[in-house]
Amino acid sequence: MKKRNIKIALLLLGGLAAGNPALRAAEQDATDGSSSAASNQAVSREELDGVRSEIASLQERLDRTYERNTAQTLRPLFVTGIAQLRYSQQESRYNSTLGNTGDHQGGFSLNALILNFQGNLKRDFEEGRNINYLFSLVTPGGMTVGANTATWDYAVKPLDAYISYHLRPSLDPEGSLLQVIVGQQKKPFGLEALAAEDKKPTILSAQSARPNLAPLDAGLNTGTFPSNGLGLDTRDIGVVVKGDLFPQYDAAFRYRVAAVEYQLGVFNGSGPNALDNNGVKDIAGRLVLNAPVDYSSIFRGLSVGSSYYNGKSYSTAAAALGNTDVKRWGADIAYVNTPIGFTYEYVHGQDNLTKKQGQTLTVFYNIGEQFVTGYKYQDRYDDWYPTTIQPFVRFDWWDSDTSKTDNVTEITTIGLNWFLAQTTKLQLNYNIVNLGKTPAAAYDGPRNQLLAQVQYTF
Repeated sequence: MKKRNIKIALLLLGGLAAGNPALRAAEQDATDGSSSAASNQAVSREELDGVRSEIASLQERLDRTYERNTAQTLRPLFVTGIAQLRYSQQESRYNSTLGNTGDHQGGFSLNALILNFQGNLKRDFEEGRNINYLFSLVTPGGMTVGANTATWDYAVKPLDAYISYHLRPSLDPEGSLLQVIVGQQKKPFGLEALAAEDKKPTILSAQSARPNLAPLDAGLNTGTFPSNGLGLDTRDIGVVVKGDLFPQYDAAFRYRVAAVEYQLGVFNGSGPNALDNNGVKDIAGRLVLNAPVDYSSIFRGLSVGSSYYNGKSYSTAAAALGNTDVKRWGADIAYVNTPIGFTYEYVHGQDNLTKKQGQTLTVFYNIGEQFVTGYKYQDRYDDWYPTTIQPFVRFDWWDSDTSKTDNVTEITTIGLNWFLAQTTKLQLNYNIVNLGKTPAAAYDGPRNQLLAQVQYTF
């Protein structure tokens, strides 16, 4: 009889842990067992107390195990991460100290390790007016580049830290979206700068998007050359209103695209993890027109965009100048489809009186089915995911001062992205660099660079 009591207790406890269906099954089993036993012997008070005691003991054991072995949060939490392991080989700077010889340097490095914590603070089940959050940490924090040395900063620093609220319902895929995002985030400008770290086609960002001061931003473009860009690929603290209009939804492939996307933001303008250092807020905006077509259309992935940024900058190194102008505007066109695609972006910037401009053209070809929706959602018994090999070529032109002649830095990248699994890819880039012929350049002629990077996310 005691064995039967324990069996009933286990079934009841399992029902409590798994939900009502199992509980009803356990109750039915207990009822059947009790009925069959009742034909021979009635259940005594002692046996009933034994069942209750077994249930209490097992429940206490389950609670203790859950408390000791399970991480708990006040709200739903998703933890994801990105790791980039890199090998680089490049020609070092030519100068009198090195005797104008072709010295080389290279080695292995941990380029970036990003840990993301995201979830929702309020869940609206009726209309989807949710309040979501994202907080991420990154290391290395940056690199300080000297004449012949480079010092890594492996401190852990905040990368993204913001909350977002959907002003309009978000559950209807055929309705327009509108949300406000408050905190540290990417600035709404261009194609290259807005791409997430794990979605960039090349290992290094375009020259125009790179920071122009050391230490460089979050280690994501450290050790690069040249490093005098417009700082588009950096975070800032502010408020962004983001939305779209006239969405097209293909239910067969769960594909949604809006004919118009827009973003408007107000920022400190001082960069990541920094207070505003002047009394002027910077303004950034972006408008994108997409081809509102179904998933099977040949024009899927075609978009045209424009971006604008206007603000002020204050530098303690040049305090006599006061607040100087910081202006950027750009235009881009993209066709991201399978198997072929391209992106082109033009950026013009002005820092005080110095005008700068850059152009980036990337052309790629996909060999494989990873970006085809029908293949990705096939049911398999193992951990299967279609692989893709993506060869590409990028042409990157950058002029850090349009008033000078022969000042254009040209980087031609021949690369290969091999998507090994759903969240893992191997990147190979060979950069052919020409730094121009101005006296400010380190030397005349090309400076080549070989990069290899393994990137995985979880």
